[in-house]
Amino acid sequence: MNEPEENVQPTAAPQRKDAAAILEYLKQVAREQLNMTPEQIEAIKADSPLMEALPLDSLNQVILVNTIEQDFGQTFEPDQWQALTTVKDLVQMIAGEQAAA
Repeated sequence: MNEPEENVQPTAAPQRKDAAAILEYLKQVAREQLNMTPEQIEAIKADSPLMEALPLDSLNQVILVNTIEQDFGQTFEPDQWQALTTVKDLVQMIAGEQAAA
């Protein structure tokens, strides 16, 4: 028998491109795609070191990158990702690409 599929809404890029909306989007991705706990999600702050706020294994890193690139219709270069040190840097990278689009 076929069991009904779980009704999971895909993550969508925020309509607003401001930092607060992008930060909330990242928290949504963390919850829905990366299966982070509520405590981990609550700890995601703009000034948090990126690797502490999003402690991801290599598979989850790929999921995060692909989700962001798909949802925003942008492609980021590896050196852009490697230059990020805080969550704010990630938010600014996404916002900057959106402004340029």
